[in-house]
Order: sequence, then structure tokens, then C-alpha cells
Amino acid sequence: MTDLAGKRVLLMEDEVVIAFEAEAALSALGIEVFPAYRLQAALELIKAESLDAAILDSNIHGERSDVVEEALRLLNIPFVRATGYGNAESKSDGVPVIDKPYDGQKLEAALREVLREVGQ
Repeated sequence: MTDLAGKRVLLMEDEVVIAFEAEAALSALGIEVFPAYRLQAALELIKAESLDAAILDSNIHGERSDVVEEALRLLNIPFVRATGYGNAESKSDGVPVIDKPYDGQKLEAALREVLREVGQ
């Protein structure tokens, strides 16, 4: 287990294989994962659960994840963007970006970064 053990993380990803691999990697770190495959499901989880952080695919079934990002910002929940579009997304707004396909090490490093920034 790591110091991330017990953290509660929303994982919004629409590619099932990537989602399962990410969930397994995060669970191996002791993180409680809340998967969402659609924007509405992510918004419902944000309302229903006490989350520590989120990993968001920037494009879910052709829709931008902006509405989910805004909901997280309103609750001061830090998040990481995941994208399959290379460096088209930048960290200019302070949000870390990881390129897909990502692995457990990238996920862990990005979560540590956003949690450290908010003092968790």
C-alpha cells in the first residue's frame, strides 16, 4: 500500500479496456475507484460521493468533459486530464495532462501532483 491508500478517485474514461487497466492500477495503490463511462454518471458520482481527486478523459463519447471539470472546481476537487490527442491539451490552466495510453506510474505521479497541490 502507498500513501494514496484510502483516497477516493473518480475515473472518467469511455474506453473500457483503458478504464479497466487504470482501475486495476489505481486499486493496486489502495485507491478506491469510482468509474464513470459517461458525463452524466460522473456528475452523479461527484454529487453522491466524497471524492479526493479525479482523472478525466477530456473527450467522452464525442463530448468535452468541461461540465465535469466545472463541477469538480466548484467543490475544490483536484483533477487530472487524460487525452489521446497528444499535447493538444496543455497545462496552461494548471491542470496536469497525461497522454493516453497511460500506465499506473503516470496515473500515480499525476495524482500525487494534484493532491500535493491541495495539501492532501
